[in-house]
Amino acid sequence: MFTWIRAAFSRTRTWFSPRGFDQEFANELDAHLDMLTDENIRRGMPPEEARRSARIKLGGLTQLKETNRKLHGLPFIETFLQDARYAFRMLRRNPGFTAVAVLTLALGIGADTAIFSVVYAVLLKPLPYANAGQLFFVMQVQPQDPNSGTGLSYLNFAELREQNHVFAEMAGNQHHQLTLTGRGEPSVVNTSVVTPELFSMFEEKPLAGRIFFSEDGKRGASPVVILSENLWRSTFGADPKIIGSSINLDQRSFTVVGIMPSTFRFPELTESEQLWIPLVQDPLFGSWMERRGGHWLKVAGRLKPGVSLTQAQAELDAISAALAKDFPAENTGWLIRMIPLQDSFVYNIRPALLALLAAVGLVLLIACANIANLLLTRATSRAKEIAVRTALGAGRSRIIRQLLSETALLGLLGGVVGIALAYWGVRALSSLLPESLPQVNAIRVDNFVLAFALVLSAIASVAFGLVPALFASKSNIQASLREGSGRSGESGNRRRARSVLAAAEIALAMVLLVAAGLLLRSFSKLTTVSPGFDPQHIVKADISLPQFQYSKPQQWTAFSDELLARIQAQPGLKDSAVAIPVPITDGYINLGFDIVGTPPTSEADSRLANYASVSPDYFRVMAIPLLSGRLFNQQDNPTAPPVTLISKTLAQRYFPNQDPIGKRLNFGFPPNPGIPHEIVGIVGDVRDVSLGDAPGPMMYVPYAQAPFWGANLVVKSTQSTAAVSAAIRQEVEKIDKDLPVTDVAKLPDLLDASVSQQRFRTFLLGLFAAMALILAATGIFGVISYSVSCRTNEIGIRVALGASRATILRMILRETLLLTVAGLLIGIPCALVASHLIGHLLFGVSANDPMTLAAVAFTLAAVATLAGFVPARRAMQVDPMIALRHE
Repeated sequence: MFTWIRAAFSRTRTWFSPRGFDQEFANELDAHLDMLTDENIRRGMPPEEARRSARIKLGGLTQLKETNRKLHGLPFIETFLQDARYAFRMLRRNPGFTAVAVLTLALGIGADTAIFSVVYAVLLKPLPYANAGQLFFVMQVQPQDPNSGTGLSYLNFAELREQNHVFAEMAGNQHHQLTLTGRGEPSVVNTSVVTPELFSMFEEKPLAGRIFFSEDGKRGASPVVILSENLWRSTFGADPKIIGSSINLDQRSFTVVGIMPSTFRFPELTESEQLWIPLVQDPLFGSWMERRGGHWLKVAGRLKPGVSLTQAQAELDAISAALAKDFPAENTGWLIRMIPLQDSFVYNIRPALLALLAAVGLVLLIACANIANLLLTRATSRAKEIAVRTALGAGRSRIIRQLLSETALLGLLGGVVGIALAYWGVRALSSLLPESLPQVNAIRVDNFVLAFALVLSAIASVAFGLVPALFASKSNIQASLREGSGRSGESGNRRRARSVLAAAEIALAMVLLVAAGLLLRSFSKLTTVSPGFDPQHIVKADISLPQFQYSKPQQWTAFSDELLARIQAQPGLKDSAVAIPVPITDGYINLGFDIVGTPPTSEADSRLANYASVSPDYFRVMAIPLLSGRLFNQQDNPTAPPVTLISKTLAQRYFPNQDPIGKRLNFGFPPNPGIPHEIVGIVGDVRDVSLGDAPGPMMYVPYAQAPFWGANLVVKSTQSTAAVSAAIRQEVEKIDKDLPVTDVAKLPDLLDASVSQQRFRTFLLGLFAAMALILAATGIFGVISYSVSCRTNEIGIRVALGASRATILRMILRETLLLTVAGLLIGIPCALVASHLIGHLLFGVSANDPMTLAAVAFTLAAVATLAGFVPARRAMQVDPMIALRHE
C-alpha cells in the first residue's frame, strides 16, 4: 500500500518538475520561428526581413520563458492556488457565461438536494429510536397472498410473546380517537392504545413522570394515561402539576402518569397531539382482548442482539405451526412474518420517491450536458490562449488541470447557490407533501444532505468539465498561432461532441417527458373515475359516542335515530343518512364470510368482503343504484331477522350464474357475530378503498341491526358547508352538550385529498420534465447558434452564389432536425424502459401508451425546431459582403 502511494506521489511530482523544460521550450520556439519565417516569405518579404519579423513576433513568448519555468517549479499547493486565482479571473472576465452556467447547475443541484432531503428523511435515515435496526413489525399473512400482512389477535400476541426466544421485547398497539371533556369545549384526541411494554421496547424515557408498568395492563388496574408533549402544551398549557391529576376520556377518569417528549412519535408518525392508554383500559379494543379470532392488534418487536433474521423467522414458523395446531379455526392458513419497522412505514411511498429522485437526477444530467456544450464553445474561442500556454511548455495534464480548476470553481459556485435553492425548495416541498407521507424524521437540509450536495457538485464538475478539457488540451498549436487567423474554427471532433451532447439532452428530456405525460394522463383518469356514488353537495361529519357513557348498542341506535330525525327536520337537510365507514374517507372494514350451505372448496378459497353499516336512506343520498331486490327500510329493526345487501361484484364473484336473493351470509361482527344474514338486494359497486382500486365485494347491513359507537353523517344539501355544520352541531348539542362534532367537510374535498400522493408526484415530475424541456431547447439553440456563427463565411459564399433565403433556412433546420431525430431515436427506447419501471404507479394507462409517446415526440420536435429557427432566421439575414470579409 505504502509503495503504491510513494509511486503515485513520485508521478505527481514529475508533473511540476522543471527538468527538461528548457530544451523542450527551445525546440518549440525554433519550430515556431521557422514556421513564421516561411509564412512571411510567402507574403513576399525578403528572407532577412522575414526572419527579423518572426523574431519580433516571438519576442514576447521568449520573455515569458523564465516566468513559466518558475511557475512549473512551484509546489503542488501553490500551483493549485494559482490555478484557482486564474480560474476566478477567467470566470469574472466572462460574467454572462458564468451566470448562465452557475444558474443552470444550481437549478439541477438545488432540485436534486431538495428531493434527496425528502428521500433521506423518509427512506434512508434510521428511525429516531434507540437501535432502530433491531425493531421489526410482526404480522400474520396468508401464503397465497404475501402482501396480505395484517395484525394478530391479542391472545395470539400473548402466546407469541411468551413462547419466542428471539425478541428481547414485544408490544402491541392500535389507535383511534376518544373524546376529551372537562377542558373547555369537548374535543377528540388521537389515542394510541398500547400494551404496557411499548415504551420499554423502544427504550424511551418520559419527559416527566413515568412510563407504563406491567401492572397497568392487568384487568382491574386503575386507568392511567401518558400525554404527548404537544398535547400537554397545547391543551393543558404545559401545566407542571398535570402529573397525578385526572382527565376525562369518553366520560371516564384517567390519571396522568407521564409526558412523552415530542421527539417520540409512535404509532402516529406526524407531530400530532396524542396520548397513550393501556389496551385493557380502552373501551373499544379492550373488549376484544378475549377473542382468539381477528387480526386487529399491530405488533412490533425488538430483536435480540446477535440473532439473525433466518433464525428469528425459523422460530416464528414453528410458533405459526403450533398456533394452527392448537387453534385451527382461527389460525389455519396463516403464517407469521417479520419486516423491518421502517419498511412497514414506507413500503407504499418508496417507489414514488425513488422515481422522483431519478427524475431530478436526469435534470441534473441535462444541465451538465448544457454546461459542457457551453464549455466546448468557450474552448474554441480560447484556442489561441491554450496554444500559447502549450508553447510555453505546459503539458497536456497541466492544461487539463487548469481547465478543470475552472469547472471545479463553477461546480462550487453552483453548489453554493444550489444549496440555497434547496433550503427554499425544502420549505416549499413541506407545504406540498401529502399528510399521508410518514414524517417520523424531520425533513430538512441537515449535515448529511449538505455533504450530498457538495459531493454532487464535485461529481457534476467532473461530468461537465472533463470532456471539454480533454478537447481543449488537444489544440493545434501551429494553426492557433498562425498569423492572420482572426478566429479559430471549430474542429470536427468538437462539433461532433457538441452534437452528441445536444442529442443526449433530447433523449434524457424524452425520458422525463414520457414519464410525466404518463403520470399526468394517469392522474387525469384517476380524478375523473366514477367512485360509484355521487359526492356532489354532500357534507360529511363524525360524531363519536363515549363508550363508558354509551356502552350498549341500544343507546347507539337511539342516538342515531334521534339525531337523524332532528337533522332531517331542518330545512334543506332532508337527504341525510348514517354510514360507518363512509367510502374512501373513513378507511374500510374487511371481513371474512361464509355462504350458508356452500362451504369453501379449500382453505385457500377464503371469502372476503368490505363491510358497512348504513341507515335506510343511505343509498338514496349517495345515489348508489339498486340493481335487484329491495333496499333497507324501517322494518329492518333490531327485532327483525338480520338482512344484508351485497354489491354487484360480490354477486358475480361468489354467486356466478345464479340469483343470490334469498341466500344467507354468515360473517362475524358485533353485535350479532355468527348469525346468518339474508340477502335482500343487490346494489351497484362503489370504490370503497380508494379511487385507484377497482370496486371489490361489499356487504351492507342496516345500522339498526348492527350499530356502531358513533354516527358518521352524510348530508346532501345545497346549503353552504358552514350552514350544514352549524345545524349539525346545534342538534348534537341539544342531545348531549359533551359530544364533539369533528371532521366536517365536503365529500368532494375529501375525495380530492385522498389522491394527494398521486397529485404530489405528478406535479413534481411534471415540473422536472418542464425544466428538462427548457434545458434541451437551450442546448439545441446553443449548438445551432454556434454552428451558424462558425459557418458565416460559408453562408455568405452560398448567398453570393445565388442561394435563396429558403435554401439557407432549410439547411440550418435540417441540422436541427438531424439532432432532434437522433435524440428521439435514443430517447424512445429509454423512455419505454423507464415507463415500465413506473408502471405500477399508473392508473388506467398502459406503460407503452402510444398517444403519450407520440405527443411527447411531437412536442420535443416542435420545441427543438423553434429553438433552431431563431439562429436559422439570423443566418437568412447574412450580408454576403460582410460575411466574405468575416474571416
